[in-house]
Amino acid sequence: MAKILIWLASGKKELLEPGITYGINAKKYGWVEDVKFVIFGQAEKLLLEDEELFKTLQEHVEPVYCKFVADQKGISEKLEEKGAKVIYVGEFISNLIKEGYEVLTF
Repeated sequence: MAKILIWLASGKKELLEPGITYGINAKKYGWVEDVKFVIFGQAEKLLLEDEELFKTLQEHVEPVYCKFVADQKGISEKLEEKGAKVIYVGEFISNLIKEGYEVLTF
């Protein structure tokens, strides 16, 4: 069965919502074996500012946020205060790819 890594990078809500909805439903309904989310770049800022979208994601999955980018944007602490898991994602992503995760980018 397939495993997917959903990489959210866009700073546009209308581009992130389909990825979030699909990932949550794929996990909830067992469409795939596993779903992981990585939040990167402009998507970190958007999710920090959009409380509803942030809560939706946090309630259904345990996404990880890119610490390198969040540090550059000066938002790591704010994300962590909201309950986000902020890590250096390079090794995390690489390991998931080695484990056979397919990457979907939104």
